[in-house]
This record gives sequence, C-alpha cells and structure tokens, in this order.
Amino acid sequence: MDPENMFNVDDSGYTTVHKPGKVIAKKGKKYVGSLTSAEKGKTITVVCCVSAVGQYIPPMFVSPRVRMRPDLLDKGPAEAIGVANPSVWINEELFGVWFDHFLKLVRPASRPEPVLINLDGHTSHTKNLTLIEKARENNVVLLSLPSHCTHRLQPLDVAVFKSINTFYDQAVATWLAQHPGKIVTEKEIPELFMIGYGKGGTIKNAVSGFKKCGIFPFDLEVFTEE
Repeated sequence: MDPENMFNVDDSGYTTVHKPGKVIAKKGKKYVGSLTSAEKGKTITVVCCVSAVGQYIPPMFVSPRVRMRPDLLDKGPAEAIGVANPSVWINEELFGVWFDHFLKLVRPASRPEPVLINLDGHTSHTKNLTLIEKARENNVVLLSLPSHCTHRLQPLDVAVFKSINTFYDQAVATWLAQHPGKIVTEKEIPELFMIGYGKGGTIKNAVSGFKKCGIFPFDLEVFTEE
C-alpha cells in the first residue's frame, strides 16, 4: 500500500487552563511564577488525522455545549469543522460526522487502491455498524489497534500531539501575558490551537511518527521482544 493511502486518526483535549511551563530563576528568589488561566476551565476535544506522507486533514472541534456556534471556529485552521457535545466525548454520531468530512476531502472511492485508517479501539469506531458499512462502500479499511498499544502504534501519539501540545501551552502563556486580567475561554482555543498546530503539525513530524511506529516504511524490528 502506498504511503499517501495510510492515515491515522486520533483525538486530544485542549483546556482553557493550560499547564504552565517551568520557570528558571536565581536560587533563593521569591515570588517567581508563571500565569495560568484559572483553577477550573473547559476542555475542547480536537480530532486530528494525518497520512504517512504528511497530509493533514483539517481537524474537527468538539465543544462542551448543546449546540455548536460557527463563531467558535473563528481564526482556527482552514476548513476545520465543529460539533457540540456537553460531555465533550466522541460518540458514534460525532465520529460519523468526522468520517463524512474525511470522505469529502480524501475521496477514497476514486482511488485505485484502498485507503487505510489506523485508529484506536474506542466504541465509537469498533461498535459503529453504520461507519463500518460506509467505510466498505467507500474503499476504506478501518484498522482498530489492540488495547494499551496506541501510545506506541499511533503516529499522532508518537510524534505529533506532543509537539502540538507544547506549542499550544506556549501560545496560551503568551496570550495571558498580552491580556492582563483576562482568562482564556472556549472562544480563544481554536486560535491558540492553530498556533500549536501550525508549528507542531509538520510533515516531518507526521512522517517520523509513521516510521517510529513501523507502519511506513514497514518494519517488524521496531519493537523488541522486551
């Protein structure tokens, strides 16, 4: 299978209360710290997808609300989509929305060979008959990973999310410093995520993730007996 037909989809949470970075100061110096937005905040789930050649599918934002507002995607990644769920969890219906988004952009049915989507074993994937049937109809193979393996077998987990999350936290810290007395809200997350996504969601990181997982180039020796 060609690398342009290999994809990995996964989600990550982004909170309005970021984790402050470490602060370096002289020994014994008092009152040194860094800003965070608040003690409690909201978390938005972002569904990302990338191929073995570094093609990124515009992400899907899941907001913690009953109805999605279009303005909540302002200044976010181009062609990103948004849905709402009070629990912020991905369910069968919402993953179906993402899959339709994927089909629209990738058009796997028109490709000469099947498109592979590597994903975790969440019930919204494995127990979603509508999704499975639609995948078969559109030349897509869904490969669900075994439990407790995703941190080693998902390119997004291995090489992309960590970088995006680091730059996202830096973007939040910068925003707080530039807006004294204000807190990050749900409305700012797409813009701040866009900064992290632009810096951490690189072709190099995506290609590296598939290589480290042994997916492409295919490598059985990536994981030792240990």
